[in-house]
Amino acid sequence: MKRAAWLGLGVVLLSNAVALGGVWYNRSGEREAQLQLSERELQRVYGGWLRDEDDGVLRLQLSWQRPGEGWQLPWLDEAKLHELGYSATDEQALRRQPAREVWWVLELDGPLYRSQVEQARQALAVAEAELQAKSESEVLQQARDDRQRRLQFVEQQASRLMLVDAGVDAQVLRKRWPDRQRQVLLAGRIEPYRQVTEAGYGATVRLENDRLSVPYAYRDLARGWERSYEQTGFKAQVEVAFGRRHEPWVLSIRQ
Repeated sequence: MKRAAWLGLGVVLLSNAVALGGVWYNRSGEREAQLQLSERELQRVYGGWLRDEDDGVLRLQLSWQRPGEGWQLPWLDEAKLHELGYSATDEQALRRQPAREVWWVLELDGPLYRSQVEQARQALAVAEAELQAKSESEVLQQARDDRQRRLQFVEQQASRLMLVDAGVDAQVLRKRWPDRQRQVLLAGRIEPYRQVTEAGYGATVRLENDRLSVPYAYRDLARGWERSYEQTGFKAQVEVAFGRRHEPWVLSIRQ
């Protein structure tokens, strides 16, 4: 029994040493990226019955958006699919091919996000002009109100992290997306698909290492964050670093 107990303890200690070694390696050397995020880009991770996870650690998860409307990814075309290793682009052939490991690129407050805001502003301007021409129309009033809510959402609540690219070579992607203050690379998997009757391609997206633990000193600040649909504006500034293994950790939280 004593020997088994010592073996068990040894396994635990070895596992902890490996984990700590991985953390040390990730945080050593030059950082892959360092982004200033908000609670819009970092959502609380809840366990069962909306409580923190069972181990008592308060965790956050990166919150991001897909560009465009509907199911299509506007930058995912036939050339990109071939670059990612897919040999065919029709609906049935894509379904037969397995998900592949890729590097995803997330961009903070970049052109795609700002374009989303501008489109919402233009849509509201059109709705207001139509309502002004026919002010008694309840349908136009509802359309104007919907577009006001849409603009408020993208300006004050939606994540500014946008999924902008994917590739199989992290170094090639980093040359293509060199801004380490706004663009971060994360490992993950892609499973592309398309609809028979519509143009374009969509994809099931999975990210790895998109969660991070909150240091004890900042837990009270993060614990008070509202859910995304209750947020308005920016209430927190969170400095997040991504290390040599592209794993994130919190540097500081300010309100």
